[in-house]
Amino acid sequence: MLKEIKYILLLLMLGQITYSQVFAEDAMLNYKRSSAYINNYHGPIKSVYRYYTYVIDSIPFATSSSINARNSIMLQNRIALGSGFYNHFDEDGRLKESVRMDIDKSYFGKSDPNYKTSSIYNYDEGDWKAKNKLKLKKQQMYPVNDYDFLVKPNHNLQYGGSPDILYYKYDYTIDDNGRILKEINYGTSDVAFTETEYLYDDNNNIKRLNIRTKQTDPIPFHFLDTESGFCPDLHIAYEYDNKDRMTQVTYYGCKDTLAFEKYVYHPNKEYVTQRTRYIKSSMRGVEHVTPTMIFYHNENGDIIEKKFVRSYPKQYLGARYIALRESIYYKYEYDKYNNWVKCYIYMEGRPEESKPTAIAQRDLEYYDS
Repeated sequence: MLKEIKYILLLLMLGQITYSQVFAEDAMLNYKRSSAYINNYHGPIKSVYRYYTYVIDSIPFATSSSINARNSIMLQNRIALGSGFYNHFDEDGRLKESVRMDIDKSYFGKSDPNYKTSSIYNYDEGDWKAKNKLKLKKQQMYPVNDYDFLVKPNHNLQYGGSPDILYYKYDYTIDDNGRILKEINYGTSDVAFTETEYLYDDNNNIKRLNIRTKQTDPIPFHFLDTESGFCPDLHIAYEYDNKDRMTQVTYYGCKDTLAFEKYVYHPNKEYVTQRTRYIKSSMRGVEHVTPTMIFYHNENGDIIEKKFVRSYPKQYLGARYIALRESIYYKYEYDKYNNWVKCYIYMEGRPEESKPTAIAQRDLEYYDS
């Protein structure tokens, strides 16, 4: 018999469920290590300031003014550096505040946050405690994109000091074995935005999410840095290796593959070495200059190379106000938790053959220090 996890019933029911040993890992979204939030933090992180300390003068690959070119450099490296100018987490690892810009909008030097660009999160503690009991067979490692099948907490969100408070609500249905069968995402409405059906393979890994809209005039559904309308066959499919590690996620709809991401793992260590993303539509983020891109990662999960795969020989790699080479390279300095504190960005060649184009820094605060 199905058990509807509504907020009130959830507290009563979860204590009575005996989970199979198959489902042993937390199903809750981890804000600190999430490809959807572009966060990759280790340890008891409390707050993060991120800013540039150096950008090359007289940018040699600029196609417009230096100011415009500098902004394009920063946009092109956002996916490697992470989200937000400032992020604050609580002791449970939940995102409490994120600020997009500094006060002078330059991202250069450590200036004060512009709180008009902030997002403040407050969580329903009862809902959080109850949903934390939900399990999956395996939660994937960063940067694997497992966001859509993870459990999301109900929370309030306030933007930029606005008096308006938005409430985001998610309900789940589970079976007698503790498997999640359905998610209803209300967004900020009393009417559900999406209903997602979970399907499992023979190894109890989630193999497919069937996504349906519950609204008459819905906004498009966003995934893998692109979007689609709600075709009847809209779904996300997942593939795994014999260690239950995700090897591919595919966004499919309207009888076509909209996007996918493939993952290659280190032969001896547990981390992703290569991530290949394809987006068919031209409706993709500014960093996705070519339909296919390859990201190479180090053992800490950070990007060490971002490669643009040309669709045809000699394709021009232009990104707004700069002309790009085939790859951007990154080198890092780390603290004791293996969080980077300084990132050297190379846009004119490999690190061993060129000088940094830009340098970014993060000031990190921890709960244990």
